[in-house]
Amino acid sequence: MYYSKNHEGLVFIDRGVGELEFSGKGIIRPEDTEIWNPVENWQEPFNAVTVQDAITEIHAGVLERFSGMKKLCLPKSLRYIEMTDALKMLLHTNDVIVHAAYGSYGDTFAQENGLRFLPENIELGWHRDEAHDESTKLILRFHEDGTIDLLIDIFTTGISAGSSGGASLERPMPEEYYPGCTLEEFVDMFPARYHEQIMNNREVKVFLERISERKNESE
Repeated sequence: MYYSKNHEGLVFIDRGVGELEFSGKGIIRPEDTEIWNPVENWQEPFNAVTVQDAITEIHAGVLERFSGMKKLCLPKSLRYIEMTDALKMLLHTNDVIVHAAYGSYGDTFAQENGLRFLPENIELGWHRDEAHDESTKLILRFHEDGTIDLLIDIFTTGISAGSSGGASLERPMPEEYYPGCTLEEFVDMFPARYHEQIMNNREVKVFLERISERKNESE
């Protein structure tokens, strides 16, 4: 873990296996990467950089320091990355993949700079079954190989006091799904209890629009 000398509350967390997280708030400037008890070239070993939520801007000279970066995870809170020639070269030379939510600034950043994009998983909805003391969450998952599937996350309180249980079920997309389907058609592929949540989910709308655009371009 590395603590910034110039940005109160900013911490760089080494998660191991080449993964680093920025944890803090607000704007990150190049001088904020100066750390206490400095380790020479400490930024070089990391190939995956995750910016946590609450960080809003990343200025020139920050990301450029992470020369081994191949994956960049950006939060919904982010509103601005200052692009430089050096950063653009790094992103394209390393073929960096941007991991962010559909419709977020990170999504726009990837599209405008011609970078590979991996969408964040989308929580389609959740349902509470009081009669069986059970909660279910339905998650649309995106994988780096381009595949999409569904995760059904179930939590239920156990019969005996203090016990609990549940399950995570992986499922393929519904058979009715096809690239280019409308929001209404997509919603109808799922149980009625999720319909309103899916209809009002902005990320789902952007996902379907993006897939439809790609389908039309390929035809």
